[in-house]
Amino acid sequence: MDSKENTTLKSKVCFLLTHIPNPRMNKRINVYKENYAVSVLCIRRKSQNIWEPQIDDINYYIYDMDLPSAKHLIKRAIMSGKYQKVALEKLKEIAPERLYCGGLDSLIIANKYKKNNPQTKVIYEVADLREAYITTPKNILKRLANGLVKKKEKKALECIGLLVVTSPQFYNQYYCQFIPNNKMIFIPNAPNKMVFENYKKKSDGRFTIGFIGGIRYLKQMKMLVDAACEMNCDVFFAGAGGTLTEYEEITTYCKDKSNVSFSGRYDYEKDISRLYGQVDCVFAVYDASNPNVRIALPNKLYESIVCGLPIIVAKNTYLSELVNEWGVGVSVKHDSVEELKIEISKLMNDQAYYDKIVEKCNRIKKDVLTNDLSGILKV
Repeated sequence: MDSKENTTLKSKVCFLLTHIPNPRMNKRINVYKENYAVSVLCIRRKSQNIWEPQIDDINYYIYDMDLPSAKHLIKRAIMSGKYQKVALEKLKEIAPERLYCGGLDSLIIANKYKKNNPQTKVIYEVADLREAYITTPKNILKRLANGLVKKKEKKALECIGLLVVTSPQFYNQYYCQFIPNNKMIFIPNAPNKMVFENYKKKSDGRFTIGFIGGIRYLKQMKMLVDAACEMNCDVFFAGAGGTLTEYEEITTYCKDKSNVSFSGRYDYEKDISRLYGQVDCVFAVYDASNPNVRIALPNKLYESIVCGLPIIVAKNTYLSELVNEWGVGVSVKHDSVEELKIEISKLMNDQAYYDKIVEKCNRIKKDVLTNDLSGILKV
């Protein structure tokens, strides 16, 4: 366990997570840091070690654990129980006035803590919606397991004072059943202005398609590589894998492909503008057969607009609806290399087509960068 002590401020806020804070959570932490003593209680996952602590003058309590994905319900429950025990002990010591939770495991811990500390205010952020919440599996055992998970979260939601969502569809399609509208806020996962102050757009060299972020949805990543090889353009992957296994798989797939390069892990605030400065367009095609993918809004949407770069997304998603409405990119079937090749060809070879998309990005850039996080302070 790692920790960094600071007790100079009065009111206490604790971020309760099952991962090292990512750039999105770091933005929330910075908001609270201005007026509160901030602690972060989290897990460093052995199989998913993407981020490192980034913010000075706050308390980090980091537990190294092999926390499996939610697909492995029994293993996850066992490890989550171990984290719950140490987290509750640490929360007694910290005694926060507010708990900011990300993920169901953290919400359950917060709910248990609040039972003995009713004055504590709980904020719950949802950046991905579990598939179990919006689909009904055919398998009876899976239906029972999913029903149990939904029941646990519904019960735990009783403790929250505010629900934060990164896509309004998370609320519209699920949480509206349990949380009144006046206890919900939508915060787009848009970047802070300062991280792109030194951004310089790529102006020469081979046409390069970039995927910048945690590398997952490997079928779509391989589809990008296959299309780029046929279209004689480059692919640039920046970031670690969703898991170590996924990163190893995609790098192995590309080992003999000279047009594909990898940067590995990066420091978001220091490196993100430089990384986007190496690409001509942004790839954000995920598996649209996944219910969460169909309604989520990734940070790449906002980052591509800020950088004036066309974004390629999957059809039949809420993301594609916005991209098409705003005119800031193109959409393709998530499993069609042929459609992807057609759109890459247009972006590469039709300058007027490319420039029109860039113009649309620049037109709405100011609106995208209006990222008011003060709403999280209202409870």
